[in-house]
Amino acid sequence: MAKTVTATAMAALLWWTCLAAQAAPLRLPAGKGPVAQGGSVTAAAQGALIRYRGWLLAVDGAVSEQRPDVVLASAQAGHAPQLQAGATQRPLPLWSAFELVKGSARLRITALPGPDELPALLLDFGDGDYRIVIPAAPIARQAYPLLAPRFPGADLALLLHDGRRVMLPLGNGRAQVFGEEQAVPYRFTKVKR
Repeated sequence: MAKTVTATAMAALLWWTCLAAQAAPLRLPAGKGPVAQGGSVTAAAQGALIRYRGWLLAVDGAVSEQRPDVVLASAQAGHAPQLQAGATQRPLPLWSAFELVKGSARLRITALPGPDELPALLLDFGDGDYRIVIPAAPIARQAYPLLAPRFPGADLALLLHDGRRVMLPLGNGRAQVFGEEQAVPYRFTKVKR
């Protein structure tokens, strides 16, 4: 009898785990206008605004004239990164992922181990179209070349540098940082893999 109850409980737990793993993504309403194919990242103080294929994301308190689809707050000591999409607000503990769909554009946000004790966020647009990693803590400039191997497949790092966010393209061998002097957007397009 005890074996039957244990087996039933294990089967129910396995079934629930499989359902949770296949949870449907959060669907947001598509915009009414045409969708731009490229994207941009604009540094704004300690945050940034990210635009890609109809998405608008505000990171770490960045302010936009438009209402962002997603608001992200990086991890802080003792607190997981936070995500807000419409009325949905939730923490993103380490190794958790949250998937959203807007029109035909998908976005997966994953909390990964960062270079320090704080989780980093990985934004994965589309089917691997473009990936942006956002470490929560500043990283020394001499450690920039270590980011591409640490976050394989990431195309851009959105880093904290001297109290503001800067953009570092990954995987091209050069460590050229954008956004240090001015708030000019860094423009990007879908990456062929």
